[in-house]
Amino acid sequence: MMDEISILRETFDPDAAPSPAAQQRARVALQHRITPPRRAQRRWFPIAVGVATATAVAAALVTIKPNAAAPPSPGAGPASRLASVPYLRPVSAAQILENAAWSVEQEKWVDPRPDQFMYVDTLEMRNPPAYESKKPNGALVPGQAKYRDVQVWNRIDGQVQASMKNGKLAVHRQGDGGGQWGFVPWSQIVKLTSPEKVAYYLEHPEGGVMADPEALAGQYVLPPNVKAAIYRYLAQQPGMKVNPDAVNLDGHPAIGLGRVEEGYLSQELLFDKQTYALIGERLIAVTDHVNRGDDGTSYTHKGDLFRQVIYRKMIIVDRPGDLS
Repeated sequence: MMDEISILRETFDPDAAPSPAAQQRARVALQHRITPPRRAQRRWFPIAVGVATATAVAAALVTIKPNAAAPPSPGAGPASRLASVPYLRPVSAAQILENAAWSVEQEKWVDPRPDQFMYVDTLEMRNPPAYESKKPNGALVPGQAKYRDVQVWNRIDGQVQASMKNGKLAVHRQGDGGGQWGFVPWSQIVKLTSPEKVAYYLEHPEGGVMADPEALAGQYVLPPNVKAAIYRYLAQQPGMKVNPDAVNLDGHPAIGLGRVEEGYLSQELLFDKQTYALIGERLIAVTDHVNRGDDGTSYTHKGDLFRQVIYRKMIIVDRPGDLS
């Protein structure tokens, strides 16, 4: 994996400096980066490392498929099971999250071995490379942004990571020259079995590495009871709301749940509207906003989409490169 300095060199020209607005969006986009421990006043967005962007970070990992289509929702389940959800007609974020927690608790699970891998396959909406290099934190351009396949394998012990780059599998070990990455220890993950334990973890991360609950849910293959605890923790957080605007991922209506940050950006987890499975995430402007910086003034309009990711597959496999 590329280190942050390399990412910055590739993202910005030698003399270029990102604007305050770009830095602000970079901090938001970096929600899935692992960060050192910190106080929990602002758990939703981790502290950004320099001004590296999620776009730049992902560039080291993606296999570009410009015409890749969004996949079917992974959350399909028996209708009979859904008839038993706690809330048949949920109206609040807390009720939807409780349905999601209940649903995930019905999944089968076998504890992985330390030598097995978490395989996470996502589709990330990205701007064309030329446009992205000029505006790495810019909004996605309608009609031009395309889905790109991101495939990552992380060994359960956190010591090996693999990804597809230019069609080839790249495998790295911690400290072997391929970079270092933060990874929440599995011994920590399996302890997160209640909202109270999730809250305690955010204040006292094991091993000095911490990821926000949303990042855990979207980047780690979690035991069902852990994922359910994360949903119930989020349900207790102030400001968690249902986005009333319709969301559609490959023809599947989705519910957006999140909180507004910086006054105009809504960071949302996306749940299938019928099965309550977690199927993606997005970062969207919910109001107009003027960004004033040393390099000029730019405008964000309500509805501008800055990030959209579909969770395609999240499973445990035996080795890097395994897809099932």
